[in-house]
Amino acid sequence: MIKLIKILVLVITFLIFFFLFLCGSYAPERAAAGPRLENTPSQLSLSSSYTEAPSAGGAVVWYLGHCGYAVRTQNHLLIFDYQEQRDGRQPKSRPDQPALATGWIDTREVKDLKVRVFVSHSHADHFDPVIFTWKEAVPDIAYYFGWKAADDPSFNYLVGPRAELKSGDLEIATINSHHSGVPEVAWLVKVDGLVIYHNGDCRPDNPSAEYDYLRTKADAIDLAFVFPVYEEGQKYTAQNIDFFTKFRVKAAFPMHAQSGDAIYFGFQKAFQAKFPGLPIHVPMKMGQLFIFDKGKVTN
Repeated sequence: MIKLIKILVLVITFLIFFFLFLCGSYAPERAAAGPRLENTPSQLSLSSSYTEAPSAGGAVVWYLGHCGYAVRTQNHLLIFDYQEQRDGRQPKSRPDQPALATGWIDTREVKDLKVRVFVSHSHADHFDPVIFTWKEAVPDIAYYFGWKAADDPSFNYLVGPRAELKSGDLEIATINSHHSGVPEVAWLVKVDGLVIYHNGDCRPDNPSAEYDYLRTKADAIDLAFVFPVYEEGQKYTAQNIDFFTKFRVKAAFPMHAQSGDAIYFGFQKAFQAKFPGLPIHVPMKMGQLFIFDKGKVTN
């Protein structure tokens, strides 16, 4: 009996030392890797945000859903066609941590920036009256509309045709259309060493002539936000072909569908086949961040 007890004690002791040996073997690897961080909303927001202003000619771009994009330049934050209703056909809901990193504008995050808000037309998937509340919290804010959106004399109304405006450090030119029942514009904005194009829903009767006009302002575009139509015979397809033929585009972003939508990838595939080397970047989630530096998206 005593002999059996001694054997059990030895076995138990061996198992204890073997277990401690295994733990010790993995300890250095875990220490080298550092502590594991849980993906809480606040940590995701902080890790996904980009708080430093880019240098001249650089930009940080956030996808805000549907046709909404925010562009941080050296001295400004530009916000295009922001609304809080839907991303493509998918309804939006306010995130637990509203921020650029989650595809939402929270004025507490942007209140110290020079915010410039652009709205191409009055359709609800491009225009949300919530933008008017921002001026109460953001001291340096300006609004640019492609139609007479209000009676506020502090707003800028570029009703066209082919409106032009120099506003502080911004040089703005528009082209126009009226194909969907309301006046619409596409924006060409030059600011902080960048040329930015946002098409909205603009579909001119003669897009070739309109792009010839915009070419008098710039022949290269750093950031282009475009309608993702690529099927043969469609007017938007012909417009897109003319656009990419006439401008050297350094980074293109599709819009007007849900993040990660197959339409975006179809557009990317079709137009990269037509224009080899054309950089088209598909947003995969709300708040996705793209860093534009030295003429290309680097992340």
